[in-house]
Amino acid sequence: MSITFEHVTKRFDRTVLDDCTLHFADGKITALLGESGRGKTTVLRLLAGLEKPDSGTVRTCGKIAMLFQEPRLFPALTALENVRLVQPQHDRAAALAALRICRAEALADKRPAEMSGGERQRVALARLLAFDGDILLLDEPFSALDAATKAHVILNLRPHLAGKTVVLVTHSAEEAALADIRIELA
Repeated sequence: MSITFEHVTKRFDRTVLDDCTLHFADGKITALLGESGRGKTTVLRLLAGLEKPDSGTVRTCGKIAMLFQEPRLFPALTALENVRLVQPQHDRAAALAALRICRAEALADKRPAEMSGGERQRVALARLLAFDGDILLLDEPFSALDAATKAHVILNLRPHLAGKTVVLVTHSAEEAALADIRIELA
């Protein structure tokens, strides 16, 4: 489980990252903070292999799971079915446990169209947990949650991230408190 992110430059219509080197400690949670447009999501997309750097080195070693800003659930499937998709044996008990961690067990039989945005986001987070990756890339995972639900999910989530390398993009100081390391992208 290691990440190398050295001297990375990435341009779109403008330069988003310019000779950027970041250090992500194995088995730790790193929060990427900064104003909109500073390259936080681009860093995640580069780590996931969804984008290629214009220059520099991006390498990951380990099983990667990514949670996007939008939930990306399969609309024809229930919450439980969406979570079970990522498990080799499609284990119902493990999927329910992941939903419970995210305070979403009551949604098990609902389809995404029957859920609020925050409910869909919690189901997507449960799916990420069920995948059991070594490297977890989380792009604003709590942005659609109300304050009470966010606090509950963050509290329950922490033990399940132990030993995993996590990169968390957030604008929230409360969410960044979940992290061991904080990096401000300027």
